Parts: sequence; structure tokens; C-alpha cells
Amino acid sequence: MNSIKEMLIYGLGIFVLKGLGFVMMPIVTRMLTQVDYGELNFLVSIASMMSLFLTLGLGDILFRFASGQVKADNDAVMRQCFRLSLLCAMAFLSLALPLSGLIMSWLPVSLGLFDLQLLLISLSLSSLLTVPYCYFRMTHRALPFMFFSVAQGCLQTVLSIGLLVSGFGVTGMMLSSAISSSAIAIAVLIYFRSHLRGARATFSLEHYRYIAFIVCSGIFVYCLNGAENWLVVIHLGKQQLAIFFAAGQFGLMISVAFEPFRMWWYARRFKVHETEPEQGARYAVLGVQIGMLLAGGMLFMAPILMDVMLPESYRESISLIPWMCLIMALRFHSELLNIGCFLKQNARWTSIIDGVCALHLLIIGYWAVGAYGLTGLLNTMVLTVLIRGILFYVISQRLVYLPYCKSHLIISWLIFIVLLTVNVTKVSGYRFIEFTILAVNALLLLYFYRDLWRDLKFTAWRRHIPN
Repeated sequence: MNSIKEMLIYGLGIFVLKGLGFVMMPIVTRMLTQVDYGELNFLVSIASMMSLFLTLGLGDILFRFASGQVKADNDAVMRQCFRLSLLCAMAFLSLALPLSGLIMSWLPVSLGLFDLQLLLISLSLSSLLTVPYCYFRMTHRALPFMFFSVAQGCLQTVLSIGLLVSGFGVTGMMLSSAISSSAIAIAVLIYFRSHLRGARATFSLEHYRYIAFIVCSGIFVYCLNGAENWLVVIHLGKQQLAIFFAAGQFGLMISVAFEPFRMWWYARRFKVHETEPEQGARYAVLGVQIGMLLAGGMLFMAPILMDVMLPESYRESISLIPWMCLIMALRFHSELLNIGCFLKQNARWTSIIDGVCALHLLIIGYWAVGAYGLTGLLNTMVLTVLIRGILFYVISQRLVYLPYCKSHLIISWLIFIVLLTVNVTKVSGYRFIEFTILAVNALLLLYFYRDLWRDLKFTAWRRHIPN
């Protein structure tokens, strides 16, 4: 399948699955109180944390060890990954449901017990989708991925609206998630069942070490991108968490907009590195520049989107948007310029770097949010992602040197800094200036990578030229 077409299909699937959540924001923020919205988002934070243990980094295992030339070997790795996923989901559900009351007593704020139990059911069923979805991506089968993503997003949205209108509140949101996750998990497994028949690979100690390092790294990444919600709710309460989380959704929109490139590139970056490392370095830098362009675009679009998506009581969130865009721009560097840390020493350095940065955020952030509120926390988050990006880049380059084009990165950063300054200072005519800067940035990307666009265009033309 053509790369551009594949990315567009992924984009449609991800837009419906995650983008409908953004469409729901105006409805949810108007039908729930700020305290209830803060509670809902704290449940989402719990889900993000628990999903790390449920997925076991099996998607990364699949991309890392099932990228060989022999399809039978790749499929055997996939089946073993799914078996581990199924065992983990069953063990989690059998332990977590009976202990849900105990789990409630450990949380810093009060939640509904039934809401938590619905969340646990939804999580365990959703975790079964990890391996099939990654297999779809790895084998360039974007259409099944898009179909099931669209089905899940639409079903959950319809159920959520119906249950909210019926007055079920937070419980209705959790119930819609559990029902849609159950339905799609069953449908995917029925569709995927033929691929699960056959021999399974035997995992060695190397595989399980890789799983351990990926899971540890994932836990640390959660501390870097999720634990801040815990810090806010502990020090400032559910209402301030609602304000902070609403601003964070605009950062999440950047990530969702970048998802087509991420899904396309992550499924093939190891293979490209083995065959064409220079081309791999070029794609990584392109990804960073696209991400920074999207972050800059959100600086421009956020005021318009906020008028549509959030009620007046959330206006405080607008002052947090530049922070979120800066954090996302920095995050793309550590996300894409890091392949050496995954290729060497069983990904040990990913856990070390993320562990150091997670401790920095938790310790300094806990003090900062207590002393200076949200501003102190956001400063700490910016410093943490900056340190993380530098460490990943330097160590990855020492392990596996790649010829990244630094001049392109410098140009993107100069443009982003000017755009951020214009946005914060609100100089006369700043909206026109922002639009002009973004247009120049987009044109520069087209120029820098004109050979890539030209090759893709010619590939598309050849399909329609008869032999």
C-alpha cells in the first residue's frame, strides 16, 4: 500500500477513535460539574497507568522481533505475544475486581466503586486489542485497523451521549467505555482468529528482559506524562484538575494529529534502520519537524477551539496552552531521535533515562505544585522533557550514530520560538503574524523534503499508467 494512502487511512481511524473524544468535550464539560469532570479525568489517569502493566510492551516486542524476512517466524512471535496478552488480561481481571475496594482506599480522592470496576473491565478487554492492532500495522493492513477503530469510536460516543442525557454522569461514561471495549474486542478476535492458529515462538531470556525494560520505561513515561494529574489532584483538588486536564487536551490534539506519521513510522523504523540508516535519520528529523509544526498550529488554533469546546468556567485553561505546546514540541525529540537506545543493550538505556527524568518530575514537581501551583508544575514539566530529549539524543548517538540534519532542527526551533513569543506577548496583529509564520514553516518543510514528496507523487502516478 502507498505510504501516503496508508498514513491517511491510519489518520482517519485515529481521528475517529480519539478525535471523537474531543468532539465530546463540549458535551461532557457542560453536562458534568467541574468536580465530576475532574473525577472522570482522574479515572482516565488511572487507566493510563494500569494499561502499562496490561500491555507488557508487547507492541514493541512485535515490532522489534517480528520484522524479519520469514513470515512464518514473524507470525509465531505474534501468537506468543497474544498468548501473553490473554494470560495477563485474565490474571489482572481475576485479581483487580475482588480487590477494587482495597484499591479505592489507596487513592488520594474519592471515586465511585462501580465506576472503578467498570474501568477495570474495560482495560482488560482493550488490552487484548494491542497485538492484533500492531499486527495490522506491521503487515500494512490499515483498512481493518481503521474499520475497528471507527466502530469503537462511534459506538462509545453514541452510548456516552445517551447515558449522559439520561443522567448517569461519570458512571455513564465508564459504562459506555466498558460496553464498546467488550463489543470491539469480541469482533476483532473473531476476525483475527485465523491468524492465531499455528506454532508459537519460544521466548528466550532476551525477550523477557526486553519486555521488562519496555514496561519499566513505560511506567517511567507515565510518570512523565500522566503522573502530573496525580500531583494536581493531591495538592489542588478535582476542580483544578479539570482546568489542567482541559488544557492538556489541546496538547493531546497535537499528538493525535501526529499519530498517522507515528503509526506509519514506528511499524517500520527498525527495518529502515537496518537497510537505509541515512534515510531512517531523515524520516526521524522530518517527524520532529512535522510535530513542531503541529504544535505551532495549535498555538494559533487554540483560542478558536476553546470558544467552541469549553464553557466560560474553563477560560483559565487558555493561559496554559503555550506551555502544553512547548512541552509537546520538546517531547517529539525524545520520541523520535532515540533509536539507538532501543537497538542496543536490550533497551536498558530507555529505562534509565526515563527513570531519572521521572524521579526529577515527581520530586521537583511535588514541591513545585505545592509551592507555586500549576505554574510551578508546568515549569518543572518543561525542564524535565528538555533533559529527557538531550539525554536520549546524546546517548542514542553514542550507541548508534545517525546523520541527523541539525540545521533543519535549528530552523524549526527558531520558527517555533518566534511563534511562541508572538503568541505570548500578543503584539499588534499577532494573529496575522502567527498565520504567516506557520505558512512559511509549512513551505520550508515542502522544500526541504521535496525529493520525498516527488518520489511519492511519481509512485502514485505509475499506478495509473498502463503497461
